[in-house]
Amino acid sequence: MNDSMSTNSMLVQLPLKINLRNDASFSTFVAEQELIAQTLSSLQQPDKPQYAGCYYFFGPDGVGKTHLLQAACRFYSLKQMQSVFFPLMDKGLPLIPDVLTGLEVTDLVCLDGVEAIIGHEAWEKSLASLIAKSKVQGHRVLLAGQMPIADWPMVTDALRSEVFSIMPIPLTPIKDKDSLVLALQRHALNRGFDVSIEVVNFIIKRFSLDLQELLAVLEVLEQASLAEKRRLTLPFVKDVLAR
Repeated sequence: MNDSMSTNSMLVQLPLKINLRNDASFSTFVAEQELIAQTLSSLQQPDKPQYAGCYYFFGPDGVGKTHLLQAACRFYSLKQMQSVFFPLMDKGLPLIPDVLTGLEVTDLVCLDGVEAIIGHEAWEKSLASLIAKSKVQGHRVLLAGQMPIADWPMVTDALRSEVFSIMPIPLTPIKDKDSLVLALQRHALNRGFDVSIEVVNFIIKRFSLDLQELLAVLEVLEQASLAEKRRLTLPFVKDVLAR
């Protein structure tokens, strides 16, 4: 990797590693669909060349796309392997198409908000090259976005040819109550505290079936528990949420 590439990588990686969410781990993600469970299993076997290639997680906001990409980066880091995470929709970062050049030597490249670069010739060519070369190297590229690949407004033959090697993984909101309970309990454990099924059921009944909203409530309860040095019992939770 040449000096200019190293400089470009430092510019984008330094703030991104700081901003990896603490709760972004595979253990806190609840997969209802078998395809997702199989994909997560393959991502946690980084030394298996048969799982190399490109995966595209897509779906509406709040289904865990960014969570999965950051969880993968965290997992690879713990395995002492190289990973990089680029939020392509972030206008404040110095991202140019050349930033993808040479990244095929990286064990894992995660590109969030990939729609931001689709439709731009230079970006599409860089992306197509990265996907093709990474697979040859036995490495992985994870993409995330909202729209199906069939709806991408592609302008280059290079990317049109390469999309056939991308594995699309649709993500949908969690609808099953038991899965929501499990997700909240896993997030609580990841934060270092326990929350009973009784408490979780009360939160769900009181608020909604939207995981992101429930996680926000969980954060409020965690802060109250730490501030008052009290366990998250049902009476305490009811008191906090009534304030």
